[in-house]
Amino acid sequence: MIDIQTKIHDKFAIEFKVGFSGREDVKDERFDVNTWIFVPNGLDINKNTYSKDRFYTDMKSNVRLITPSFALADMVGEAAVPFRNLKQAVTDLVAELSPEHRSEFEFQLKLFGSIFKSSIRDASSVIVKNLSDTLSYERCAAFAADVRRVLSAFRGLLPLMEGLPEELTSKLAFADEFMSHQVEIRALRTIRTMDQQNNPALESARKELEQLFVAEETYKIKQGYSHAVIGDEKNNRELVYRHSLLKKYIESALFLKVDTTQDGKAVKQISFSLAAGLAMMVSMLVTLPFQKYLGNYPSLIFIILIVIYMLKDRIKELTRWLFAYQLKDKYYDNKTVARIKDRTVGWIKEGMDFITDDKVPSEVMALRGRSTLEADNAFLEEKIILYRKKVEVDQGLLKNHYNYDFKGINDIMRYHINFLTKKMDNPESQVHCLDEEHRLHTLVADRVYTLFFVLQFKWADQVEYKVFRVVVNRNGILEINAK
Repeated sequence: MIDIQTKIHDKFAIEFKVGFSGREDVKDERFDVNTWIFVPNGLDINKNTYSKDRFYTDMKSNVRLITPSFALADMVGEAAVPFRNLKQAVTDLVAELSPEHRSEFEFQLKLFGSIFKSSIRDASSVIVKNLSDTLSYERCAAFAADVRRVLSAFRGLLPLMEGLPEELTSKLAFADEFMSHQVEIRALRTIRTMDQQNNPALESARKELEQLFVAEETYKIKQGYSHAVIGDEKNNRELVYRHSLLKKYIESALFLKVDTTQDGKAVKQISFSLAAGLAMMVSMLVTLPFQKYLGNYPSLIFIILIVIYMLKDRIKELTRWLFAYQLKDKYYDNKTVARIKDRTVGWIKEGMDFITDDKVPSEVMALRGRSTLEADNAFLEEKIILYRKKVEVDQGLLKNHYNYDFKGINDIMRYHINFLTKKMDNPESQVHCLDEEHRLHTLVADRVYTLFFVLQFKWADQVEYKVFRVVVNRNGILEINAK
C-alpha cells in the first residue's frame, strides 16, 4: 500500500512523505506515483524557463526505511525486540571490540532512539486526540510511567559499558540526550494543547506531564546536556543546532545509501545513433539522383547539397525526437538505487515533463476542479508539470534485516518554491471599503497564488488519488489544504 503525509516543511518547501509498503506474499512490490502540478500562468514557468535540471534541484528526495512500529510500553523488557537487540549489541561489544560489533552497536543504538521518537509521538497523539473524555489522567499517568520505564532500562546499559573507549560511551550519551529531548518536546506540546482547552478537569493530567518534564530537565542539567534557558539567546541558539545534529545522527540508521544515474542512458544513445544513421541514409538517397542527372552543373549541385545537408540536420533532430517520444513512457530521467550495505532493497525511477490540458486524464482534471471563471479565462493557461515515479521494493530483504520487520521505505520529497516566487507580485494589496457609518477604511489583504498538486497512486490493482491546494505568495507558503 501507499501512505502519504503532507506538511509545510519551512516557508519555501512543501514536504510529501510517501510510504511504500508491500503485501506479505509478494517479494518484489511495484508502485507508480504520478503527480500533476498546476502552476499559474503569471509565474512564467514553462519548458524554456524551467528546465529539468532546475526542477530536480527544487524537488529533493530522501529515501529511508519505515520506522518499525512498537507501542511505548512494548519497547523494553526481556522479550521486547528493540531493547533485546540493543542489549545484545552492548553485550557483544563488551565481549569483543571488533569492527562488526562496533557497527552493530551503533546501528541498534540509533534504531532504538528512532523507534522511541516514533513511539512517544504516537502515544502523546492519543492523549491529545482524547482530551475531551474522562480518561485523560489515566492516559497521562500511563504515558509518564512508560516513558520512565523505557528511559530507566536504557540508562541501565551505561554501567555495562564501563571501561570501554569514550568514543563508544559518548554515542550512548548522544542517544540519551536525544531521547530526553523527545520527552520534553512531547510533554510540553501536550501541556500546551491542554492549556488551550481551558478545562479545570485536566489539571491532574497536566501535573503528571509537568512532573515528567521537571524530572527530565533536572536529569539533563545533572548530565550536562543541552537545555533551554529563559533569556539566554546564545544558549538557545546552540540548543537548536545541537538537537538538529542529534536528530540527524540518530535517524541516519534509517536512511538508505542511494546511487542516482540517468535512466536508460545506453538505450537512448543507441536510439540517437540510429536517428543520425537514418538521417544520413535519407540524405544519400536524395543526393545520388541529383549527382547523376545534374553532373554538368556543379554550381547547382553545390547549392542542392547545402540544402540537403540542412534537411539532413532537421531529419536527424526530428527522428531523435520521435525516438525519445517513443521511449519516454518506458524510460525515465533518473534511476535511484537504494541499498542496505551492498544489497539492493529497491529502486526509484523519476521523470518530469511539461504537458498540455489534452494530455491530462479526465479524472485528474475533474479533481483539479477549475471554477467556471478559471475555465473561461483565456489568459489563465495554467502550466502543467507531470512528475512520474516508479518504485520497486524488495520486501523479502527488508523483512529479514536486523531482526526487524521493516514494512517498506519512505520517500521524503521536498518541493522548494523559491524559483516560483521570483515573478510574484507584492505579497500584500490594499482593499478599500466603507463601514456602517460610511467611513472609508483601507484594509491590507494577502495577494496569493494557488498551486494544485494532484497525486495518483497505483499498486497491484489499486488506484487512489490525493489532491492538495497550496496557497503561496512572495513571502512563502501560507497554507496547504487537502481537497
